[in-house]
Amino acid sequence: MLAALGFGFTQMANRKSNLMTDAFRTAFGLLLCVETLLIIRLFVTGDVRLLADAPLRSLAFFVGSTIIHYGFGWTLLALSQQKIGVARTGALVSAAPIVGVLLAVPILGEDLSLLTFLGVLTSVAGVVVISLSRGPGHGKWTSPWLALMVATLWGSSPMLIRKGLEGLDEPIIGLTVGLGASLILHALGLTIAGGWKGSPIPRDAYKWMMIGGVTGAIGIGAQWISFGLTTIAIAITVQQLATLVIVALAPVVFDAKFEKLTPPLIMGTLMMLAGSGIVVRLG
Repeated sequence: MLAALGFGFTQMANRKSNLMTDAFRTAFGLLLCVETLLIIRLFVTGDVRLLADAPLRSLAFFVGSTIIHYGFGWTLLALSQQKIGVARTGALVSAAPIVGVLLAVPILGEDLSLLTFLGVLTSVAGVVVISLSRGPGHGKWTSPWLALMVATLWGSSPMLIRKGLEGLDEPIIGLTVGLGASLILHALGLTIAGGWKGSPIPRDAYKWMMIGGVTGAIGIGAQWISFGLTTIAIAITVQQLATLVIVALAPVVFDAKFEKLTPPLIMGTLMMLAGSGIVVRLG
């Protein structure tokens, strides 16, 4: 639940920032703030000493997960928010449990009960309803693919986290190392592509990046801890309750016509949340 709240507010802060600058620098700046807080925590708690004995195999899994989830996922999230708005992006990203549940069965050996499968199908139906909706004033809304790619990446990355935790049961340490490596690659990509040469970033954008960094550190940290405490199906599904925060606040926070709630968006979101509830309570 803490991860869901953290992610909900982080996506709002992410959108505030990328209204003022490009998606690539927005993702980098927000995640850099998250990593800064994680490194400070590493030294304050003394956990930095545990890195000396950390298995390289586990660290490799953590790095792979963060590159998939944050290096690519957060950048695509920002791009999707620019195209279809934060509300619809947030709703479609809630398809991540579909990917996570289906992959956890063959990769991690988790059980997929009939009720869990029913919950997944309900969520899929909700994705379809949202994908076919059109935001008022947005014209023909036919660009759900970026958000669905984010959902695919975010549903896949927990598999690598769980593999890494098998050798190093320290999720926050794994997150700190993995996110650091991901940021290095992100910075190299921006340098090669000339991404640093864009228009100056406004001061307000930095403010939202820092706010997103604080909420993101809380949400991401809680997320990684949850993957070590329960099944992927339950952990990743509960975290999609962030959709409630996003869909409820987007029309209030953002003055954009295509952020307004429509019946298909509300219906699709409720269907996805109903499917998530089935997975958690009955699956």
